[in-house]
Amino acid sequence: MSIRRKMLVLIAGFLLVTLVLTFGSYVLTGRSVRVQVEDTGRTMVAEIASAMDEYIAKLLSLTGSLAVSLSYISEEGDPDYVELFGRYLEAAQTHGVQTVFMGFESKEFADSTAWEPPEGYDPRTRSWYVETLKKNGVTVTSPYVDLITGELIVSVTAPVRSQSGMLLGVAGLDVSLEHVRRKVLTRRLFGEGFPFLVDRHGFFLAAPFEDWTLAENIAFRSVAIPAELAEIGEGILERESGAFSLTFKGERMILFHAPVGEHFSFGMFFPESAMNSFVRDISSLHLFGGFAIILLALVLLLPLTHEILSSFSSLSSTIDSIAAKLSDNKDFTETAFNVHLLAAEVGESMTRTSLLEFQTFLGSMENALKTIGRQGEEIAALTEEALAIQDNLTEANGELNRRQKIWRDTLEVMETMTMSGESEKNLRSVAENILKSTQAFGVLLSCRRGDRFFNLVCAGYGGASLPSGDAIAIFGSVAGRAVREGDAVWVEDVARDREYVPVHPSVVSEVEIPLLHRGKANGILEVAFDRRTPRNDDLLETLLPVASALGSLIEAENAHIEIKDSYRYLVRKLQSVTEIYHLESADHMDRIGAYSRLAARILGKNEEEQEDIEVFSRLHDIGKLRVPLSILAKPGKLTDEEMKIVRNHPLWGAELIGGAKWLDMARKICLSHHEKWDGSGYPLGLSGDEIPWEGQVVALADVYDALRSRRVYKDRMAHEEAVRIILHGDGRTAPEHFSPLMLDFFREHHEELDKIYGAFFLGEAEK
Repeated sequence: MSIRRKMLVLIAGFLLVTLVLTFGSYVLTGRSVRVQVEDTGRTMVAEIASAMDEYIAKLLSLTGSLAVSLSYISEEGDPDYVELFGRYLEAAQTHGVQTVFMGFESKEFADSTAWEPPEGYDPRTRSWYVETLKKNGVTVTSPYVDLITGELIVSVTAPVRSQSGMLLGVAGLDVSLEHVRRKVLTRRLFGEGFPFLVDRHGFFLAAPFEDWTLAENIAFRSVAIPAELAEIGEGILERESGAFSLTFKGERMILFHAPVGEHFSFGMFFPESAMNSFVRDISSLHLFGGFAIILLALVLLLPLTHEILSSFSSLSSTIDSIAAKLSDNKDFTETAFNVHLLAAEVGESMTRTSLLEFQTFLGSMENALKTIGRQGEEIAALTEEALAIQDNLTEANGELNRRQKIWRDTLEVMETMTMSGESEKNLRSVAENILKSTQAFGVLLSCRRGDRFFNLVCAGYGGASLPSGDAIAIFGSVAGRAVREGDAVWVEDVARDREYVPVHPSVVSEVEIPLLHRGKANGILEVAFDRRTPRNDDLLETLLPVASALGSLIEAENAHIEIKDSYRYLVRKLQSVTEIYHLESADHMDRIGAYSRLAARILGKNEEEQEDIEVFSRLHDIGKLRVPLSILAKPGKLTDEEMKIVRNHPLWGAELIGGAKWLDMARKICLSHHEKWDGSGYPLGLSGDEIPWEGQVVALADVYDALRSRRVYKDRMAHEEAVRIILHGDGRTAPEHFSPLMLDFFREHHEELDKIYGAFFLGEAEK
């Protein structure tokens, strides 16, 4: 088959493929667009429902707060309801609230507008009042006509009860339905759609169609609600989320819907015609593009066929000649001679073709053949040079990879150290990484304290463990010289340096790098070699960024320690204040700390957590500073009112400690050391694992020491009796009050608690 015929067949094939691809594109695009629309529709409706739920939740929270405020203000002699309503209205106006009100059991009514009810008006008969009492909690009422404005509204209401629990009335917020409708009806999916909102009974609060009035219900078939929609509406009222395809208003639509909390449901109709129109537009564009390409091919390719055929014939003969002359060459000289002859033949072929592109191609081939002969020897030389460059690059790449590994490992250790606080373990990991990457004999990290360096961690040195307490003076040492100069000091032969302080007898060469942070030397990085090692600038370039990072890390660690020591000093001072005020002995607080530290150790807590709970547990009763001394020192049984005051001391303790991050454990202990595992404790009634582990520990420690200690209302108790009460109960204290984990700890280690008590008992007895 000739090229001309092949070109025609090719164009016909292009036409057929274009039609097939256009049809396939239409089908696949339709499916893809539908899936995308359904996924986006579900996501968007769920997001809108979530936003509406947050809006309703804010109104419910505000109403609950209003009810609590009214409960407190009602105890006053002449409460100012209007002023309170005004403040809540100002806070809620941006949420569509137009009135704040309350209906009283005494038939009175008050609101933020100072509206005067008509004669005979009884708020208790109003639908919002009845619905609220039936719900017996914060609720959203059904829509009703506002007597003040005549508009349709819904109310968010809550019962108001006195401090003794007596019903005072119902308070609430009037929310404009128009505000709700604006929030709903402006929503669209890809610029299309018909959104709506129904209440929990199925009645429309916001609808895109005029025939969907408040009287219509999405779950009941009517003129406006077809049977297919009513069937779906039943699922909507059952708080389901989903997407359904149905025929509605004379066309196919997709209905997306999702629940809005427990009060409403949001939905949106999306017309499939919008989706189909988009798909048709894309397919039409594809079809137009295919025909345009085919037409262009007809115009451009056919006239070129003849010229291409003749040019190919000339090119074919030239290539055959090249193949014949180069196939039997014996050496480079013969090859070069034949290449020059071929260049002349290609030049003659160039004059016989009329196609400009082929002339250019053959001209380039002629020049290339002339150049090939001259560059044969040069290619061999360049090959050798390239191999040498490759070796250098391989070596440089290895060095870069080694640096990168040191830096990456150091960064990972720093991140781990920042999060875990296990400084020594992570610094040792840095030292081991440096040792491995530099092939050194040993690596030593030291920190600066005053005018001396103290060893932190080391790696290598033949497995020797360097004493952590060893100190090296800044003056008269190589490390000190590095600090004074603010730069690395490389000692090629330590035996010839007067300032060298021996670390290990096998060390021959070493480099001392100061760990700087903002110009301040925080320590020294020592890399030692057991062989004579001259200065290596590449190695220094690798280690200097590591040293800089370590300097910053040690600076941060020092600051961390200083801050924590300051807070612990504050805790000790607060303990003294507590001891002076509510007659708790220092021995009692020290015992609580010792018990708590023992429990934390047995529970597997780290050293820092053990130290913290030993200190902060002593502040568990600091809130008693706000309890009158007459109550704390009362020898007899406390009255209910006095007990109520005492039970506020956990909350008061947390307030006194404040919100500092470093005192978080102390705050948890104050709040939770009177909580009980079965939920019968105070002040928050927490149960189970809701109680922080610190509170679980101090709760048992406090009960044990209270049983063992003398109080104004009781004598000391023997250890065996205290163990029996905690493990088996006595009517007031029960095993259910403590976590099972703490009971296991106490059962196995109560003798150690007795030893702690005995160690502090003598001091308490003397007092």
